[in-house]
Amino acid sequence: MSLHDALNGAGTTGSGNGHTNGNGYRHQTTGERFRTFVDSAVARAESALEFEDPMVLRLSLMLRKVNQLMADDANRKVHQIEGWTQASFRVCFGLWVVGPMPPHQIASASNMSRATVSAAIKKIEEDGLISREPSAVDQRSTVLRLTPAGEAAVVRTYQSHIGLEHDWLQPLTETERLLLFMLLGKLLDGPAAQEGRA
Repeated sequence: MSLHDALNGAGTTGSGNGHTNGNGYRHQTTGERFRTFVDSAVARAESALEFEDPMVLRLSLMLRKVNQLMADDANRKVHQIEGWTQASFRVCFGLWVVGPMPPHQIASASNMSRATVSAAIKKIEEDGLISREPSAVDQRSTVLRLTPAGEAAVVRTYQSHIGLEHDWLQPLTETERLLLFMLLGKLLDGPAAQEGRA
């Protein structure tokens, strides 16, 4: 099966959750199409590589896909409409949650490079969303703080963002959401998530 066929769900059978149009043609869901791709990726890996658990590959591919789709959705439906880049919103959201921070701490908290944070800071400072003030700890350095306009922009944007996240998690029951939260937390507590971040 070609990559194109896999991405478009060629060869997949079964009822699943697809939708049928008036002509009787069944449209596959995004999940069904991507699971077909995952099956093909795992089969290809099994023929060429050595590894213990195929489910690790499946979970990794699915997690990356969901993360990518959620980020793209938020960028298209929320961030771009409000005039944000993903980086600029993450900087301001971090300041909204944590409070005033120096630029290097923002980079660490947002898991972005200092160069990316620096470029985002330049734009949002020009837009009047953040201001600089002397650090109470080190007078030679500065910390960044949201302006009232910046705080209002974050609140407005995050309200829309929350609505989008509810749409994404709507298929899960309350118990499934709690279980997913616990499992993701377990991954974040694992050794791989700590490596290089001490």
